Amino acid sequence: MLSVALKDLKSVRREKTILLVIALLFFVASFSSLVVFGLTVLYSPSGYTNAVVGLVGKAPIFSSIVHPIQYDSLDKALSDLRNGKIDAVVVFNENVTGKNFITIYVPKEDLKAIKATLYLRKKLMEYQDVLRRMRGIPTLNLKVYEDGREIDVPEGYSIHFRFVYVMLIPLLAVTTAVISAAFLIDSICEEVETKTIEVLLTALDSGEIVSGKVLASLVLSIVLTAFWMVMLSINGFKISNPAIAFLICMAICALFTSLALIVSSLTMTREKAQLVFSILVISAIMLMFSDSSTPVGLLVRVSANSPFKIESVIAYFILSTLAMLIAILFADRRISKNSNS
Repeated sequence: MLSVALKDLKSVRREKTILLVIALLFFVASFSSLVVFGLTVLYSPSGYTNAVVGLVGKAPIFSSIVHPIQYDSLDKALSDLRNGKIDAVVVFNENVTGKNFITIYVPKEDLKAIKATLYLRKKLMEYQDVLRRMRGIPTLNLKVYEDGREIDVPEGYSIHFRFVYVMLIPLLAVTTAVISAAFLIDSICEEVETKTIEVLLTALDSGEIVSGKVLASLVLSIVLTAFWMVMLSINGFKISNPAIAFLICMAICALFTSLALIVSSLTMTREKAQLVFSILVISAIMLMFSDSSTPVGLLVRVSANSPFKIESVIAYFILSTLAMLIAILFADRRISKNSNS
């Protein structure tokens, strides 16, 4: 079994597709701080300090906040917008006591539109607070305390938090699981298609061969998971409860590997196995990201130090282990039956 696992691990360098995905995983993990910073700047209003806004209508309070360029006609404002002289056009007449219906025009270019939209979103929220105070409506002013001391939370921090714990960490975990599963499919199907499996069966039984290949896949997932967790830590992203988070990642890898093992044992050809696995894994990923009770949702809570039940971690680990054992037994029977026929 160990000899099969070592042989498969040495063959990783020949799989160009898997190496490419591993390289991408390494890049994202190694430069995670740069990736998160770029995404935060793109989606956070604090990433843009200013935008030139044109106003058609009378809105003195709004003008005191935004300081727009005043236009007498919408045609003139839209002409300047098309020529790039302004970044957005706002059309409305201010109503202090009633409702305000605002029409906003932004450029067709995506980057300019994002810049203008984010800037106006920030300013309109300020405008909303001013109107609420004028009408006697209380505004929500959240304060954050740590150890009894008020701390300043930078604007856009929640976006930064969501990128790291809700998107980046689950994405790295799922990508690692997919890499390990794809590696297992290639390993088994290559042995069958090249008839190498018949040579191996003269020295080992089918159970040892399957177990060795699963072991190689799990070793690959362990190495990749440990790598990106360490790189995230080096980049300044704290993963709370790292040991528990690691176990959840291994459970996700085991579930994906079990699915890959069953699919490859049924099809016995690389193209069919990869196609069927891709269809199934897309559905599985969508389900995992759809609810907080899934392994991915549990990984998010554990990594972010949110409340979680250790029983859920144990349950998923046991479930993934059982799935792996069932998949190994199924693959053992299929390979034995295929070799005898």
